[in-house]
Amino acid sequence: MLKLFISLTALLSFTLSNGQEKAKTKQTINTQIDQYLSEVVGKYNMPGIAVAVIQNGKIIHRNNYGKANIENDVPVSDKSVFRIYSLTKVIIVTGAFQLIEQNKLALEDPISKYLPDLPSTWNSVQVKHLMTHSSGLPDIVNYEQLPEKEAREKVFADAIQFEKGAKYEYNQTNFWLLQKIIETISKQDIEAFIIGNQFASQAANKGILFSTDSRDIILNRVTPYNNFSGGKMQIGLSNNGSYLNSCNGINITMDEFIEWDNKFNQNKLISEKTKKTMWELFPYTKTDYKFTFGWDERVINGHTSYGFSGGRRAAYRNFPKDNLSIIFLTNGIGSDANVENIVNRIAYFVDNDIIDYSFTAYETLLKTAKENVSDLKNTFNTLKKDSKYANVNLEENLNTIGYILLYVDKKLPEAVSVFSLNAKEYPKSSNVYDSLGEAYEVNKDIKNAIASYTKAAELNTDPGYQTKISLKIKELKELLK
Repeated sequence: MLKLFISLTALLSFTLSNGQEKAKTKQTINTQIDQYLSEVVGKYNMPGIAVAVIQNGKIIHRNNYGKANIENDVPVSDKSVFRIYSLTKVIIVTGAFQLIEQNKLALEDPISKYLPDLPSTWNSVQVKHLMTHSSGLPDIVNYEQLPEKEAREKVFADAIQFEKGAKYEYNQTNFWLLQKIIETISKQDIEAFIIGNQFASQAANKGILFSTDSRDIILNRVTPYNNFSGGKMQIGLSNNGSYLNSCNGINITMDEFIEWDNKFNQNKLISEKTKKTMWELFPYTKTDYKFTFGWDERVINGHTSYGFSGGRRAAYRNFPKDNLSIIFLTNGIGSDANVENIVNRIAYFVDNDIIDYSFTAYETLLKTAKENVSDLKNTFNTLKKDSKYANVNLEENLNTIGYILLYVDKKLPEAVSVFSLNAKEYPKSSNVYDSLGEAYEVNKDIKNAIASYTKAAELNTDPGYQTKISLKIKELKELLK
């Protein structure tokens, strides 16, 4: 009896301590995420943020940060409605796959099957090319300020850009046409179709609606802000036609997005089999770009995730094997913020094995460049020698940091230093010399600008680039006369 009592006591003690450890772990996660996102609001000049982290079907973190409206001092709340811009496409493509499950649509269908009045050169484009941005069609976004009829006429007159299926080139025409196809098949407008099939239980409370015009008055909608090059935050009232609803028109509360994520992960929207098809990488014929049917694929230290972002203000990422989803919504564009990187950092706090070494390298280099650019070379060499960063594109990181110093921080000599380091480290890259030339030009060092642009032209023999850079060099030489 004594041995049994001791055993039961030990088991109870272990159970309690294990439970406390789990609670502590969750508390630690919440504390780390809260601290990080509180810093993000200030560091990246984002007025307001809403975040939800869902793991194994349970919300393990949810919070609001900052202001939904700065001028009236309104905090972000659970009622706040965020426009998610191009993240809309993830929900639209899920709707298209619902039709595929019902055998009403097929990836191989030519779009002319549903849209008979297209230019003849468009007829062979297939549904799969729209979803994967591989159609090669001209972009209607060039005419988004025009009424749909006029925009349609103009884009129909434009030339095909490349052979269908060849490469990924993000293009609003693709989802404009996909919307038309969905509406033709369902005999509903896109808003009724999406809400009825994915948000039916929430439709009445207006937690999900379509509006591509940020000037529309919508109850509880956050005010959108832009951080312009002068560093002054201003209200950003972008306006796209309603015919681009499938491209960037969804406005949603966090409650509705969490409910959508729950349905999606429980296969209540589309089956697991259909989801796997949707997440298959598309075999582009002339590029190895990683993109599925409407979702991008990102592998972070061996952890595969699928998602998308919109307007640099919204991001959704789903880690299927980790049973982890992260929703990030904000109403302002930070000067040097990448919402995908922020989401990846949140994932790291949940699971330290999900570490984005590219973002870690970027933040390390950016911190050094801003604090003491003369130390940047040493920091760069340290990262370059570390095997953990072997697959990180340090050239791209340096280039991004150079532009932040050049245009955001207005630190011209420091920007030149960063671009110069990049050119020394990657002497065969045309892009680094082009960027260095731009920095010299902004710094009014015309002779060095010409030399850098000339070097870029030697390394990039593309006819289009040659024409553009020759005009630039000619323009600068005129300034020296």
